[in-house]
Amino acid sequence: MERIEGSGASQLVQLIRKIGYNSEITFELATVTAKPPDLKIKVDHMNVELEKDDLIVAQSLTKYTRKANLSTENKAEISSSSISQSSTLTLSQGTGSIKFLSFGMDSAKFVAKEIELEFIDELKEGDRVIVAGIQQGQTYIILDRAVMY
Repeated sequence: MERIEGSGASQLVQLIRKIGYNSEITFELATVTAKPPDLKIKVDHMNVELEKDDLIVAQSLTKYTRKANLSTENKAEISSSSISQSSTLTLSQGTGSIKFLSFGMDSAKFVAKEIELEFIDELKEGDRVIVAGIQQGQTYIILDRAVMY
């Protein structure tokens, strides 16, 4: 590597320009024009739509399932539309009914082990996304949604 001349700040700028610039990856904004499974996007500066074969999508932008454990040491609040005012209880010696006036756990420990969480917030038409172009623009990685305030 050749010697860099100038002040410390100038040398740093020259060094960043020399080794920090990566022309193989470009970052762009794009708009989703068709939702999955037939995903298409239009990159702002391009006249053509890119189809799913040209795209790699970050998992967080897809519909996917993950396993998780949930727990709380404090007040747990549980609500369900399936808990009704009265329910039927089947016993080994007959059938009876139970009425719920209220259902709550003010100071209970709530634990759910190895539950599955399904994330369903897929990309939809009109979403703005941040994309990275790789392989001289032959493939684009959809990194995340772009949000502007």
